[in-house]
Amino acid sequence: MQQCPTCKHIITGTERFCPVCGQALAVVAWQPAPAVETTIPVMPAQNSRLAIASLVCGIVAWILFFVPLLLAVPAIICGHLGHGAVKRSNGAISGGGLALTGLILGYAHLALTGVALCIGALILALTV
Repeated sequence: MQQCPTCKHIITGTERFCPVCGQALAVVAWQPAPAVETTIPVMPAQNSRLAIASLVCGIVAWILFFVPLLLAVPAIICGHLGHGAVKRSNGAISGGGLALTGLILGYAHLALTGVALCIGALILALTV
């Protein structure tokens, strides 16, 4: 509530000029209420161990290329389990990208191994 300095008319709104005499009124700066701390401390999301295992198995499967089933299959299995755990956790567990990368590496390694076996069998069949 404000009062006009010229005509002493009481102004209840947020007008900038007095409706009676037209005098410019002092602008009352709006000040927000002081902030109240309402945040709840939350534990940061941890990466899924299965997602990490999937990524590690997928990378090592490419490094040790001649052992495809030993590491590519666990990369795929851990990737699917880890990705599902991340989806079900509602943000409590992270690592969906790690699991997806492990899946891609595992499936690509198996596909390339299958192509290499087919080419090897074809070459063996043609030379006999």
